[in-house]
Amino acid sequence: MTHIHLFGGEKGGVGKSFVCRTAIAFHLHRQLDFVAFDADRSNADVLRIYGDKTGCQRAILSEADKYDNAANEIFNAALDGRRVLANLPAQAMPSLRQWIDDNELFEVAAEGNVQFVSWFVSDCGLDSLNLFSKLLDLWGESMQHVFVANYGMTERWDRLKQDRALMQRMRGRGVKLIKFPKFVGRSDRDRIDELSLTFEQAASHDDFGAISRQRVKSFLRKAFDEFDRTGVFDDDWS
Repeated sequence: MTHIHLFGGEKGGVGKSFVCRTAIAFHLHRQLDFVAFDADRSNADVLRIYGDKTGCQRAILSEADKYDNAANEIFNAALDGRRVLANLPAQAMPSLRQWIDDNELFEVAAEGNVQFVSWFVSDCGLDSLNLFSKLLDLWGESMQHVFVANYGMTERWDRLKQDRALMQRMRGRGVKLIKFPKFVGRSDRDRIDELSLTFEQAASHDDFGAISRQRVKSFLRKAFDEFDRTGVFDDDWS
């Protein structure tokens, strides 16, 4: 089974590209084969940071006819047997749905032994949880789901815990829940972005002191532990 991991969340500013970059760092650290795509045209920081270093490619999800084939390489890479990590823009669901439906990709995926995995990055806002509930309705059983509780956005997740109906649906659907760690040191995080550094580069960069470099290492260790704990990148997850 080859997986296409789609990093989204519908809302802007919830940290989806940061989660995607961390997933890329995980694959680089473990020397796992993958191909990355960035479909966020307004803020393509995954492409900006990892384009030259990993061969990250641009993809375009759009409902416009002229972009009919602009996202096809995402799927073609998976058919070639490579795990795909794709960063999506905010409000991507209409164009993503059209791309999947118009090309009957779920049917083609079943024939090609490809599985779609939707990563929903959340800040625990009511609108975010409602969007995730709608997403579960939209894709049915055709897509696996990862719910990313981004503790870098908030540490208060009572709204999710108290939504018994949603939690029950998540358990019934086999949704994997990731508690994504907070990156300690906002100025360090901003500096990493300003310099377009990978996490690996930041962990040994001369512009960062010992504490700052350790913050990067600590964040990656915690994030990687969550990936391992939940098995989101296990080859046999289907």
